[in-house]
Amino acid sequence: MAQRTDLYSILVSYANKNNSPYIEIDNFLDFLGRYAKKHSEEQPEWLKWVNDRAVKFWSEVSALTEEDKCELLADTDSGRIYMPLFYVELLNKAYNSSDEIAEYPFPSEESLRITLPEAQFTLMNSKQDLVYFLEQNREDREGQDSAVPIVKIRFPEGFGSALVLAGMIPRRLTEMAVLKIRNYLRKEGNREYTLHKLAPQLQGKESYLRDQLNQIFVKPMDCCNAIEVGGEFSYLFWAHFCILIRNDIKKKKEYTGEDIASFQSVFILEAFNEYYKSLAQKAREAELAFKSLENHLAKPPYLYTLEEILKFTNAKGVLLLGQYSAEALEAWIREKTTESENHELPPLLIMQNPVTERGFLLKEKMLSLCFKLTTEARGKVRDEVNKHWRRLLLDYEREAAMENDGEFEKYLQKLTPKLCPDLAALLDDPKLHLVYDEMEQSESGVPPSVKIFNKGQLIAYSALFLVNRKEILAQSKIVLPFWYSMPIITAIIAFFRGVGRKRTAPRLSAAREAEEGQGSPAEKDRAGEIRSAAGDLELSLVPPGYTLDSYLEELENRWSRLIDKQARENLIEDVKSLIRDNLRRNLKLQKNFKLTQELINQMAENIVVRTPTLASLSGRDSLILYAALYLVKLLESIK
Repeated sequence: MAQRTDLYSILVSYANKNNSPYIEIDNFLDFLGRYAKKHSEEQPEWLKWVNDRAVKFWSEVSALTEEDKCELLADTDSGRIYMPLFYVELLNKAYNSSDEIAEYPFPSEESLRITLPEAQFTLMNSKQDLVYFLEQNREDREGQDSAVPIVKIRFPEGFGSALVLAGMIPRRLTEMAVLKIRNYLRKEGNREYTLHKLAPQLQGKESYLRDQLNQIFVKPMDCCNAIEVGGEFSYLFWAHFCILIRNDIKKKKEYTGEDIASFQSVFILEAFNEYYKSLAQKAREAELAFKSLENHLAKPPYLYTLEEILKFTNAKGVLLLGQYSAEALEAWIREKTTESENHELPPLLIMQNPVTERGFLLKEKMLSLCFKLTTEARGKVRDEVNKHWRRLLLDYEREAAMENDGEFEKYLQKLTPKLCPDLAALLDDPKLHLVYDEMEQSESGVPPSVKIFNKGQLIAYSALFLVNRKEILAQSKIVLPFWYSMPIITAIIAFFRGVGRKRTAPRLSAAREAEEGQGSPAEKDRAGEIRSAAGDLELSLVPPGYTLDSYLEELENRWSRLIDKQARENLIEDVKSLIRDNLRRNLKLQKNFKLTQELINQMAENIVVRTPTLASLSGRDSLILYAALYLVKLLESIK
């Protein structure tokens, strides 16, 4: 009987003695009194249960019920106690000595002399049930439902059943099965027989076969590791071995305990062997798919949005997303964009391109992207400068950029965002300089074609675009009539044209200011149109009974469901900041920004869908409507 005198230890010992989780309270109190009186002289700690034991029992049992260590049942006159952990502790005890029970079948209701209530276990009738159980609990095998912590595996063809704790599946159960197979191979020359039978089936792999059989004897736990890895030879060995043992045992007329134990073990090992092989195959497919994904990212145009990445296919045209899950892709992107070595940038960079779409770019391809965009921009820049200067020359006008290299550089810098917004955004990104420094310090160095920095500074735009001020000016003049190349004539013509324009000069300068200057009347009129359109959109989007602010607050409650107040406020502020940034970028790029409901809806959807963190929120539709309304609010106050 138990030596400890706390009530729970006494209850556990009493339940074990009676082999039942149910304890009659009156019988238990009578037993407790007799036992305490008998042992109190030798063990004084039992004296507390000699007198007033019923009072002490009821005071202590209430605490045990609150801790879910026992339950009080009122289904009899005196009442009963139910010990919910009785069967779990019984199975733990049964599996404690793996080597000692290796020659016996797995513990069952018959061998433990118990009858499990149906609510206490999950029944598995086939290998498919075992595989399904593994798939459902792959990520958290310990997190089983506490109401059914026991699994009952029913073996086919009359080979009994086994009771296993859910937490023992798969590792502990695999180990037990391998130990039982080791015990089988030790008997009556079974090892030599197995080697003789399997050698023809595994031709050319005889040495591996012997090593595998030796490993079962010497390092059985390594066999379990090999099964979990799903290696090719380990899978082949166990697939052929299990079929051989199962068929040999079924030929016998009578089964010994060792035969039943071996049959049960090969049944379990077959299921686990197939499961882990399938898992390894899927992992291999996912690995190849991610390599294919990297190959896609390494190809022009180098910068890809998440939407484009989701549409990547393999060489056969099959979507890569089917070969890895969306969760695996998200984890891969998170890893590639955050993990780095030696304080360097991560291998995958997050870029924000000028059309408000977040993109992903391999670090090693950043300079290639810069070279590609620069090459594409050179012809555009040269043509634009040529056309602009030709127009000025035709009007007998000149500008500072024609005469001065410094002004020419300023003109090119100003022209780049208009003609090549992607390139301008890349050149302004500080990550470009960091990547350049990393490559410059590497063994391979920076290729001559992409040497765009000198002593930490971006080289001149004229060198970047391979344009020469004097050469372009000469090209602009060469297509004009000859007198445009005669300074005296052009000066006289320009003088008389200037006199004629004196009266209209203020008007012309005002028009030019309206086109180019910030805060001009034209821009003010444009801002007024946007504010008016935003007011109309508010009337159509905000339902009756709400103001714009109250409806925004209502939508916040729908999509921002974080319990922590500070985390919720941070999330809302981050979303607002993202919306403001996107709006600012659109207004900057779209000089003729015309506000419509279709445009505002598209902008809101782009902000949410193309931001993975926001797209994963449960209230995505409410978030898209929130983004649209917040854009309207911002546009109502535009100046």
